[in-house]
Formats: sequence, structure tokens, C-alpha cells
Amino acid sequence: MRNPRVLNCTPELIINLGEIGIKSEAIDLPELEINSSTGGLAPIPSTYTRAIFKDGRIDLAVCSPKWESSLKKFNDLSTIEIKKMQNILQDKIYLISHPSFNKVKIEGTNTKMYDDSWRFQAKDRAIAFSAGIINNVIPIFRPDIIWLHDWMVGPVAPVAKAMGIKVVSTGHNPLFTELASFDEMVYKGIELRDSEDNQYTPSKYYYITKGKFDFMASEVNSSDDFTTVSNGYLQRILNGGFDNLAPQVMDAIKKKNKVKHPDGRPRVHGYPNPLKKDGSDLLDSIKLDGLEATILKRKHEGEEIRHSTGLKEGGILLNLTNRLSEHKNPRLQLETLMYFAEKYDLRYLINANGEQKYVDKALTTALESRGYAAYSKFDGNLEKRAIRTDNAYGLMTPNNEPCGGQNINYPAEGTLIIGHQIDGLIDSVHELNIEKSTGNGFPFKNNNKEGLEYGIVKMKEFAALEDKLRYNQLIRIAEETLKNNSSTARAKQLIEEVFLPLYEEKI
Repeated sequence: MRNPRVLNCTPELIINLGEIGIKSEAIDLPELEINSSTGGLAPIPSTYTRAIFKDGRIDLAVCSPKWESSLKKFNDLSTIEIKKMQNILQDKIYLISHPSFNKVKIEGTNTKMYDDSWRFQAKDRAIAFSAGIINNVIPIFRPDIIWLHDWMVGPVAPVAKAMGIKVVSTGHNPLFTELASFDEMVYKGIELRDSEDNQYTPSKYYYITKGKFDFMASEVNSSDDFTTVSNGYLQRILNGGFDNLAPQVMDAIKKKNKVKHPDGRPRVHGYPNPLKKDGSDLLDSIKLDGLEATILKRKHEGEEIRHSTGLKEGGILLNLTNRLSEHKNPRLQLETLMYFAEKYDLRYLINANGEQKYVDKALTTALESRGYAAYSKFDGNLEKRAIRTDNAYGLMTPNNEPCGGQNINYPAEGTLIIGHQIDGLIDSVHELNIEKSTGNGFPFKNNNKEGLEYGIVKMKEFAALEDKLRYNQLIRIAEETLKNNSSTARAKQLIEEVFLPLYEEKI
């Protein structure tokens, strides 16, 4: 039996072509980076892509918009080379071209693909991307299974299903959707009308809201398997915890949850995100240099961070959310910053992009903090350094969090999380118990000043421990994080619980 052919369709992708074995004499491709990210979605399909290629049981191709402005920014390529890229990407990556992808602005490391411009809305880009997949990639790659990420590829789902292709949908933030008229969809190249001979019937699968095509609800409704990025988030959806957000999408998810596969397998799954990197610099350093040298190196790096960012010497370093957006609740972090900084001798590093009102608030707070806080636009290298220092912690106060990134990745480097117990953080941040050597962080229940203070007090108790006792726990936590959240383990789970069983159903 041949391997199943899976087409991974994602609006966001970060990958070096050399990582998946693409080589070309025409362009020095191994270091060429496809980098289009506007939030937290990109690392997940990208990490899975690398791991599934490495696994070898799936014939995988990945499809993404051809964000030309991003390709120019992150690579030394001419416009002509970018235009000709597809013929050297073999059958592993398909980039969809459209005028709406050509000049999307880039701010920091983020491609602002969801921002409306004078000419194109986010919905226009979604329709263009979906039409490119349907009309160009599916006929060439001929997938057995198509894997879709979030609302932007919603139109692909009922079409693929009507063509006899199995559909897997991953909802990174499934409670957001868009609507479009059927005339607009058909006019722009997506055939949603049933054929006269009834051999092609997408109407069996799409979802109508207010007389229009509903992107995310149609994707969920069409899927053979629907996955979210944490079980905690999935349970909140199923329990009606988001009644004011996209009720039609929640309705589709709840209906999907009630129907099982013929063999009894569930159709709805909550799989936590994999690590961005299957490794730990903390563990590598201890193995190479020894514990004492590693601790000294991390203390020195912390001093350098404080000096280079303008933070006061000493204190415990807190890494705030790196996305200043409403659902992350940065207001709580910023409004309590000076109170906790002075009371508990904390240093706040605000290394973040986001909504302008919060960026302004973060900058003002840092400037008025007398060295207790420092602000910069998000810098990945600064983040990498900051979580590899001694007695540094991450602070997460979301009102909703499908999975999260800091809570998954930071503990592998010895930076533990003070986090609000909600959605994905329920699965990933557990109360640290030194005596039992269990847990990995400092969760708190009430997302307010009092709740946050509880988490900070617990963190301070841990931070006050003697170095070797602290690092015994950090080593254990890093090892458990690598074991439980590696991309290899997560890809294996997805392959064996979703892709291979679906392929067996198909054949």
C-alpha cells in the first residue's frame, strides 16, 4: 500500500527549504526562508511539516500564499527569482500567487496579511488562496487527504469533500470566521454549485449563515476530523464557554463531536501544539559545560539583558506576553506592573508587537518605570536570550488562549510560566510541587490583580531556593517538556490517530 498523499494548506508558514530537502542549482535554496507569520498560527503547521517529512509515512506537500513582500524581506532574491520560484520547489511546496499577496506590509517579523488595504480585504485574500488551491494545486498533487488551518481556507473544505477527498481541519482560533455571498465565491473561481448529474454536491457540506457562505463553520462541517490545539480549549467550546463568539462555528463543532467514525474513533480532537524546537539549550549546556558553569553563564546573560535594555540591576526577570492584543489581557500586566515590581523586586521585559493602544501604554509604562520595565518591538533574538537567563519567568494572563506558545516552549529552557488557568494553559501549566517533583509552573485561577499576585508569590518562593535545588527541578521540567511536546511525538500522534485511519477509510 502506498503512502497517503496529504496536502497541508496554511495561510502562514515559516520554513527553510533545506530543512525539507529542497535543493536547486539555479538558486542557493537551502538557506532560503519562507516566512509569513501574523500571530501564533505559523509555527504549528510549520513544525508539523518538518516532523511529518522526517517521519516518512506520509507523502506531504504544503501550500501557502506567495507573500512576495515577505520573500523579499527575508531573502536576498530578485523579483524575477521570486516570480520563478515555483519551478524549483518540486512537489513539496506550492505557493499561490495573487495580486493581493504581492505588497502586504511587514511590521517587525509579522506579515500583516489580515489587515484591510484600500484594494483588498482579508476575505479577498482568503478567497484567492482557496481558489488557487482548488483550481491549481489539487489537480496537480491529487491528495487523498487535505489538511486545512483556520478560516482562510474554509472554502476548500466542501469542494474537496465533494471531490471525494478526506478533510482534516485544525482550528487554531476557530471562533473567528468570515461570510461571503455565493455569487462572489463563484465569480472568483470557487464552484459551490452542485452539478446537474449530482456527482459533485458541495451543498451537502457547506454551512450557511445569514444567507451567505460561512468560512469556518463550512470547514468544520465538511471535515472528517476536526482538531484544536489543546483539549482545554476544546472542552470550553463544547461546554458553551464562548456563547458570544461565532455561535454558528461552535454549533458545527458540537455537531461534529456527536458523530464518530465507523470504527468508533472520535472526529474531534484536542492536540496541544508541538515545541518549535526539539531540543533544550539548557540541557545541552549542562551536558557540555556542567551545572555550575551553566548557572554562571545564565546569570551573566541576565546581567547583559538588563544592561542592554535599560533595566535596573538585580531583581527577577519577567517576560511579558509578546502579543499586545485584547485576548492576551495585557491591560492586567501593564496596570499592575509598578505595584508588583516595587513590592517583589521584579524586572519586566515587554518584548512585543500588537494593538497600538497597548503598544503606547507599554512604552509609556516602561519610560515612567524608573528602570523596572523596558519595552521594545518584538525581537526574536531578544526573546531567545531572555528565556535563557537565570531566574527568568514568563507571564501569561489571557482571557482566552487556544494553546499558547510561551507555555509550551519556555519550560524547555528553564523559564517557567506564571499563567492564568484557562483553555490551553489548563493542559500545560501545572502547580509546581518541590517535595513531590511534580508540576512545572505557577498557575492562578482568577484573572485579576489578586489572582496574579498568588502566582507571583508562588514564583518568588521557588526563585528564593538555593541554585542547585532550583535547577534540579528545571532539569526535570525541561526533560519532561521535550518528552511530552516534541514535534516528533505530536506528529506521530496525528499520523497514527488521524491521517492513517482516514486513508484506510478512503481506500
